[in-house]
Amino acid sequence: MSAHRVRRPTEDAAVARTARRPEYRLPAVFADMTTANRLNDREGLRLLACRAARAVNPGVGA
Repeated sequence: MSAHRVRRPTEDAAVARTARRPEYRLPAVFADMTTANRLNDREGLRLLACRAARAVNPGVGA
């Protein structure tokens, strides 16, 4: 029995997508932070603060 690699296009696409860093738009992040604040979502605020830092400085968290 030979070992052939099964081609999985969706797997290849997922790996390619994760290799790219997402771009965060600062106005959208601030809008989400406002929503999280109104909902008293402290963890959401923390995560969005990290996204805001990445939007300003792409080297953060690399």
